[in-house]
Amino acid sequence: MGNQVASYAYLNTRVSLMAKQLLHRKQRQALLQLPLSELGPLLTQAGVGALAQQLPKDPARLEQFLATVLVGESIKLMRCLNSSERNFIRHWMRRLELINLKFLLRTKFSGSQPIDPSRHLLDLAGLGSLELQTLINTDSIEEFLRQLQSSSYRSMARPARKAFEEHRSLFDVEAALDANYYSHLVQLASALEGRHKQQTESLLRTWLDQINLVSLLRFRFVYKLSPPHAYFLLAPGGHRLSLRTLQQLAQLASVKEVVEHLPAPLQQQLAETGDIEDIEHHMQQLVRTRANKILRKQRFNMAIAYAYLYLREQQIQLIHAVLKGHLLGLSTELIQFCGDPLAFPALARRELP
Repeated sequence: MGNQVASYAYLNTRVSLMAKQLLHRKQRQALLQLPLSELGPLLTQAGVGALAQQLPKDPARLEQFLATVLVGESIKLMRCLNSSERNFIRHWMRRLELINLKFLLRTKFSGSQPIDPSRHLLDLAGLGSLELQTLINTDSIEEFLRQLQSSSYRSMARPARKAFEEHRSLFDVEAALDANYYSHLVQLASALEGRHKQQTESLLRTWLDQINLVSLLRFRFVYKLSPPHAYFLLAPGGHRLSLRTLQQLAQLASVKEVVEHLPAPLQQQLAETGDIEDIEHHMQQLVRTRANKILRKQRFNMAIAYAYLYLREQQIQLIHAVLKGHLLGLSTELIQFCGDPLAFPALARRELP
């Protein structure tokens, strides 16, 4: 028991120190508005001061630098956790490896460009588990998925292979990989105990509401999938959007109609949204609010590590968008548009009860 208390005390200290890197709203606004020459203090505050001293000229190297920062911090936090907690955080971070996996699928089998692993794939150091060169050397999607079944992603490969056999579509393979990733994350959260489980599931299921609602809207009204097809590709049910509710929403004929039939608290929150992107931004804000609440109010609880990593990844994505925009010579207005919509909310909205 004493070792456990000491471990969580160490975790609290680690997270408290790391959380000082999270920029508040005015700092995020400044990051989006200032010229590149004046970003040094903000980048230093955000724990990426090396970018202020020398910004990579290649956007791929910039992305790799920021991914390395996020991976390094997650590994430090996992050292403070027990095995079930580490398994959850490790799988959460596997979304970065899933980016590599889906890039390989999309690029290799659409014939769009040759793959250079050093430029196109993220090096995830201690978190990586895939034999990427083996996958690069495959000659067909079927062989690619067979190789994947021999890896730590075997449970994700089987439904992806079935989806390809049924639909012969790369889109369905990617969506099946995503859905299985979410399902396993829910299983790992359910293996936690005590307040760790309650608080972690609270944040996870709020995030799944965002994932499912936005995915459902895109599947139905952008990609024009049938209601059963769209529903089949969704993640497990979340905080307010159960699978039964999502199945009913999938039958509706427009984005507006879906919003009108959401559970009351979400319907009120999203009533004034105009399109799918606007809905996604407001749903992100709900997740961010929940993560901030956990980070501020919880102690001796691995959920603070999860909340921190969620917020830190959001910030890393913002920094990446801003610096990549400067590298590409984009205007300030376009950088703001591609950056953090939460820094410029159309309406001040409260967290749902």
